[in-house]
Amino acid sequence: MQFLKQKLAGSLSGVFVVLMCLLVLGAVPMQAAGFPVVIVDGLGREIRIGQAPQRLIALAPSVTENLYALGLGDRVVGVSDYSNYPPEAQEKPIIGDALHLNFEQILILEPDLIIGDAQLVRTHIQKLDELGLPVLAIDPANVHEVMDAMLLLGEATGAQEEAQEVVAEMKDKVRFVQDAVGGLSEEDRLLVFVEIWDEPLMTCGPGSFMQELIELAGGRNLAADAPGAWVEYSSELVVERDPDVILLTWPYEEEVMNRTAWQTIKAVKQGRVVAIDSEPFVRTTPRLADALVELAKILHPERF
Repeated sequence: MQFLKQKLAGSLSGVFVVLMCLLVLGAVPMQAAGFPVVIVDGLGREIRIGQAPQRLIALAPSVTENLYALGLGDRVVGVSDYSNYPPEAQEKPIIGDALHLNFEQILILEPDLIIGDAQLVRTHIQKLDELGLPVLAIDPANVHEVMDAMLLLGEATGAQEEAQEVVAEMKDKVRFVQDAVGGLSEEDRLLVFVEIWDEPLMTCGPGSFMQELIELAGGRNLAADAPGAWVEYSSELVVERDPDVILLTWPYEEEVMNRTAWQTIKAVKQGRVVAIDSEPFVRTTPRLADALVELAKILHPERF
């Protein structure tokens, strides 16, 4: 009997070793930890994901950037037009833009998960559903919701740890800025005008990421009472309200500084007309936290 027990134990041990080798070599499929998962996306839909997706398509430049931030660039098989960050994303096949998708190209790429911005992807969802393609939408409306979206993407792709690290870094940067400027009085918060375009003159209002970043960075948006997030604006009203700082999303500081009608504006007189790279300020990605740090240093360099 003792001999039989030893033989049985040896056989089971051998089977266990062989099975583990097969798993390591990939001969036996092993379900990724945490899957399947059911996720409620930005459009309120329940999305079931059976296993960690290996072929991802991003339907917005911000989504492309977020997937790379989670270390998933090697799984991205297609991106939307204007996906220019990080630079290696430009090497991926283009599947269309926000308004027009190349459904034939998408089918050729055989994605197991398509991810898009809710506001842009909602017009394509019915067609993608008809083609049997799984779609996940994200819909962040402020900095903290971007963090939530990163965590959701991490859960959907099996990159939870990476998502938590990215969010922790974002929180550290927000906290860094708040420690520096959070105690400012209302009169010490600089009045900021953001020029998105010059002809016609356009700026950002409530509901825009730019306004949120201005407020978090210790400023006040000159167009905080505008009727929308992105609006045409009166040049005369800019002069009347007299901003302390003017931010430009295009590098034409000299042209603004030389505007005859703007020579009485405080920002022009003091040379506080600053061109910024607009992408980090408007894309719903972790770079919003970097933009916040940059903006706070522009408005209140003495506090850093």
